[in-house]
Amino acid sequence: MSASNSTDARLGWVDSPNSRGSIDIIWGCILTIFLCVWTVLTLNVPAPDTTLWAFTRTKMRWAIIALFGPEWLLGMAGAQWSIARRAKKQFQDGGIEWTMRQSFFADMGGVRLKLEDDEFPVTSKHLFALIKLDLVKLDSLTPAAIEDRSKADGIAKLFTIVQTGWFILQCLARLIQHISITTLELSTVAFVVCTIGTNIMWWAKPKDVFVPIIVKIDCTLEGLLAMAGPQILDPALEAINWKWSPLEKFDDLRPNFLVDVGQYLPRTTSFELSQSAQKFRFRNDRLPPLERDWLLGHFLMVLSLLFGAVYVAGWNISFPTSTEQTTWRICTVTLFSLVVAYWAVDAGIELHERRKKVSVNDKLAVTPIRMALNTVICLVYVAIRLYILIEPFVGLRSLPAVAFETVQWSSFIPHF
Repeated sequence: MSASNSTDARLGWVDSPNSRGSIDIIWGCILTIFLCVWTVLTLNVPAPDTTLWAFTRTKMRWAIIALFGPEWLLGMAGAQWSIARRAKKQFQDGGIEWTMRQSFFADMGGVRLKLEDDEFPVTSKHLFALIKLDLVKLDSLTPAAIEDRSKADGIAKLFTIVQTGWFILQCLARLIQHISITTLELSTVAFVVCTIGTNIMWWAKPKDVFVPIIVKIDCTLEGLLAMAGPQILDPALEAINWKWSPLEKFDDLRPNFLVDVGQYLPRTTSFELSQSAQKFRFRNDRLPPLERDWLLGHFLMVLSLLFGAVYVAGWNISFPTSTEQTTWRICTVTLFSLVVAYWAVDAGIELHERRKKVSVNDKLAVTPIRMALNTVICLVYVAIRLYILIEPFVGLRSLPAVAFETVQWSSFIPHF
């Protein structure tokens, strides 16, 4: 991004009939971001009897989270992908044909176990245990049955891909021809980077599933636990005293935000921690497994660093005032530094646990030191993100005239 534009004539609102106008810049960015968010969001199966409007409200809340921190959504999607991949391996190691799509479907609450006296969602690990006990058959959990419940909109995805590709192509063309792009466009590019990563993580996850598959077993919960083998010492007690899942001996749904963080926060209600709440649905905020997943870790690290680097790449973009430019530079460098700090903390804790030879069973998803450091990082991050979200719109009041020039596509055509 050349700084040569800083001395150009500056313009306020520009109409678009005869050239690229202010509304074209705003509309192109907002449309790209909206399409990316709405089509990539793949939430878990809602609780039974949830209305379409209630589900839409939930999706809108997650869309706001994605707008504010797209890398947070990327991390959540990555955690679900890692859990699904481990479940697939568990099935394959047990000689059972199982796909990533089936793993996602079960882990998102797509399968509910109906007993004589109870009903609740089960994960892939729960299903694996029940299949090995010869209590559940895979006949009703085929890929075809899952496809019937998934509402993937191919047209919406195609439109999103076309719009995103066109937007990125225009930005690249403007850079090649040394035509300014705005901070709003730069922010959109950063957003698209994270969204692509999230889409990759959720590619196999069924979308907008409302109706789960019901698996019936003709016994009580206590009877089921009695058949589970020696690891259930007291089935009657386990049927009453479970905390996160009736089958938590096979999968306690950890780590997740509610268990490892939320229960210590004052805003968490007693109902959210109750057994009734756990029977309704699986929460969307699973955390990555305690066993280190190096493929996932490196993928998330590269994407988050690239996300921060895109903002830093706007170092020489022209701003209405020198104060705004300096503030932008400080904020973007700090944002990138916070990403580096997060991964440094993560690597430091992992190295410490290795040296201490901490077993997986003794690991904490969120250690006290990680909680303290990440709290500081998040507080600073939130303040910076607020500025980075607001400044691109404020900056539209005065842009260099060259920012309204259109790309000369004919220059890319070879002339003989």
